[in-house]
Amino acid sequence: MRRTLTRESVPRLAVIAIAAAEIWATRSLGSPSALAAGCLAVAALTVRGRWPVCALLATLPALSLGYVWLAPMAALYSVALVSGAAATVCCAGAVAVVSFVPWPHLGPVSLGPSAVALALMFSSLVSGTPVVLARLVASQRELRARMAELAVARAREEQLVSGQTILRERVRLSRDIHDTVAHHLSLITLQTGALEVAVPPERRQDAARVRRSSQAALADLRRLVALLRAPTTDGTEEVSPPGFADLPALITAGGPLVTGDLECLPSLDCAPELQEAVFRVVQESLTNARKHALGGLVTVLARRTPASLEVQVRNRRGRGRPASHGQGDRGGSGIQGMRERTASLGGTLRAHRLPDGGFSVRASFPLPASAVTERGPAAAGTL
Repeated sequence: MRRTLTRESVPRLAVIAIAAAEIWATRSLGSPSALAAGCLAVAALTVRGRWPVCALLATLPALSLGYVWLAPMAALYSVALVSGAAATVCCAGAVAVVSFVPWPHLGPVSLGPSAVALALMFSSLVSGTPVVLARLVASQRELRARMAELAVARAREEQLVSGQTILRERVRLSRDIHDTVAHHLSLITLQTGALEVAVPPERRQDAARVRRSSQAALADLRRLVALLRAPTTDGTEEVSPPGFADLPALITAGGPLVTGDLECLPSLDCAPELQEAVFRVVQESLTNARKHALGGLVTVLARRTPASLEVQVRNRRGRGRPASHGQGDRGGSGIQGMRERTASLGGTLRAHRLPDGGFSVRASFPLPASAVTERGPAAAGTL
């Protein structure tokens, strides 16, 4: 298998090639033993990434026997890049000693001031340059790592600040809702309870229905307030969202003109989000029917297909405004809200007027294969 050249391997191969060119260029200046030591030094550079100290020791004979200095400098650079200060100082000292001490086999030895000064500068250059360069590269790498950590910390801090801002806004909204809407709903519930006792017996059922509706609205409002404040409060009483089990009571509260066929729902084990979405679609549709088709029959049907759950609310034409269910009411957004809630779960919603003047709202929600808890009829009701 061919090995792909990486970004780090190209400089290493370039250093080996230049060191080999140096050996070739100085092959006639030394003895055969010096040439062999130079070839050993070039070969040692291939393992300097894994064993840098061993590679450096293998290049020292070439430094002492000939005119080779690039291979020892490259090996010392690898040592200084990955080793500690003690190992770097020892290896740099070894290179400095080998390059400074005059070896008789290289020619006549001169101990004059000029020769000593040149030897000292050369040994300092050979032993000091790789160490300084390695420290610079290591510092650059450390700086990049610190900058990356700083960027991550800054992004996390910005996210935290944004989250805190959102939480404060949620707390403010929950407080405003609780102080205004919840207050008025509580008054409506109390006044309706008093009215239920004061009205004639034939009107008490209507008053009781209004009281139950206001109590349900107050419970939903308190649940929403609890959800808004949940991230910043401890011990908040959790109010479960409405689901399939609450649909019969919702249909019953609609009066004798509202009927439902929900036989397929008990056999389904759906997520709370889907159950609440179905409940809200039926709730909003019944509200629209009472508003725009007062006195008309309303039918709630649920049907399960192999891959989806379909819910339809149909009403016949009744008294009141035409059965547009809020589409002509510029202040209403019920159908749009139902459509958005359905789409958030991957479903679709179709609301349209019927030929007989009534109105139909049909929502379809996708179901996972594990949603069916027990084998039952594949469908309930005809949509």
